[in-house]
Amino acid sequence: MSAWGLEERSTALTRAERDGVDVLVVGGGIVGAGIARDAASRGLRVLLVEKGDFASGTSSRSSKMVHGGLRYLAHGHLALTREACRERDLLLRQNPNLVKPLPFLFTAFEGGKTAGWQVRAALTAYWGLANFRASARFQMLSRDDVTKYSRDFRLDGLLAAGVYHDAQVDDARLVIEVLKSARRLGGEAVNRAEVTEFLRDAGGALAGARVRDHDDGRTFQIRAAAVVNAAGPAIERVRGLDDAATQRSMRPAKGVHLVIPRQRIHAQGAVSFEARDGRYLFLCPFDDVAMIGTTDDFTDEIDEPSVTIEEVHYLLAAANDAFPHAGLTTNDIRSVWAGVRPLIGSGDAETPPSDVSRESEIGESPSGLLSVAGGKLTTFRAMGEAAMDRVVKRLPPERRRAAGPSRTAELPLRDDAFVRADVEQELRRRFTLSPRSAEHLVTAWGADAIPLVAEAPEALRRPIGRSRYLLAEIPWAIRRECAGTLCDVLERRVRLALFAEGQGLPQLARIVEVAAQAAGWDADRANAEAVAYAGAVRRRYQIVASAGAAERAA
Repeated sequence: MSAWGLEERSTALTRAERDGVDVLVVGGGIVGAGIARDAASRGLRVLLVEKGDFASGTSSRSSKMVHGGLRYLAHGHLALTREACRERDLLLRQNPNLVKPLPFLFTAFEGGKTAGWQVRAALTAYWGLANFRASARFQMLSRDDVTKYSRDFRLDGLLAAGVYHDAQVDDARLVIEVLKSARRLGGEAVNRAEVTEFLRDAGGALAGARVRDHDDGRTFQIRAAAVVNAAGPAIERVRGLDDAATQRSMRPAKGVHLVIPRQRIHAQGAVSFEARDGRYLFLCPFDDVAMIGTTDDFTDEIDEPSVTIEEVHYLLAAANDAFPHAGLTTNDIRSVWAGVRPLIGSGDAETPPSDVSRESEIGESPSGLLSVAGGKLTTFRAMGEAAMDRVVKRLPPERRRAAGPSRTAELPLRDDAFVRADVEQELRRRFTLSPRSAEHLVTAWGADAIPLVAEAPEALRRPIGRSRYLLAEIPWAIRRECAGTLCDVLERRVRLALFAEGQGLPQLARIVEVAAQAAGWDADRANAEAVAYAGAVRRRYQIVASAGAAERAA
């Protein structure tokens, strides 16, 4: 519950310039956060820098699933699936109020890619790769069972159906919790701080970096024994600062998601289904909405990918085929978003993105820059541990001796050792909150949910519009989670931009008033923040008219 705002951010940069660090991590997504946490758990001095906001790229625009990767079995990625199942179960066990179990319906239809017998075979193999743990058991369903699971799901041509379990999480919240854990362990993380140049020793090896603070324009020279590039889809840009002639090895792929009200389609959990072109898609409930996704197309636009009307029509058509009585139209869409997956390049130009491995790769340049590429949300902890095993070997002898073993497999991200029902009941009793707001607060903020509301004036203990989010969350995010802009707050700390009806725009004047008071913004700054957020909603969470319009906007 310690403070983490502008003052702590500035202090971290000043201290790093004065004292140097053992490890400088470039990139504030889930992979960078996992590396920083692992380094801190070993007792090393680590600083993470992110040129935008934490989780402002791929790690806030994923499908929000913590999963082993059932479909990876068809491509023979058994080691990745086994590792992901292990990491999924670890996250569920250690962080039960942050990461939630998610039932998933897997089916086979006449004329589809999956034969009826393959449903049981795939689910049995998936269970086996999870070491036959009870939590990974599956159940085959009759047609009546399928209807109970989702009365809107089509039965025509159904050959076989089974339900297995994965998990889901608010991806941006996961990144912030990993970074907060890293800070509690002694590490530091700074957003809006961009590496502009690498420092080198007399032999040409990397010795740190120049980092520009976008808040005040200052540049810091930070000495580091090791530099790790974890910039996700932008990994090639960071490599280019080290060697302008570096060969491109990433093939970013864009995935589009739609958000609709949950009640539009009945489903007890997630449902997998095939589009007409054979691609596997899903419907996934998330709180009071449902997500439909996802497309999978290679892209060169990694900074702010847009969602076109053609992509929306593709997903709606597939969903209406799978749920024939739903009759979904664009009028049902609450928001849209596109994320970019940082896939490791395949030598075969004809290989579709869905067939490219999600395995991670650690590369090292002649100057010593370690680049961690690929991977997935679920395996961030294992990726961080593997990267730091490599880093420790190349630290100076005295720092290598000081480094302890990784402890991340033993440490929960936050204190979730409480009875959820008790905390929700206290929130409702003390502050007269609705059940849905209480449930949301416990998931998002864990044990901090009670002090968050208790510290807020009574006027801020109210929902924002008809959402489950409270005004009280805004000052908390600014003071305790290093949110420096309104977009930081509403896109990533409090997910109004993705999930709230109206995306917070009808309540924007009140939201800005609360944020300005907490952050100390004057009237001009507050107005600029409101304009910036409204523009971000239009570009990132609403539909672009056509592919041509998307190209012009980019």
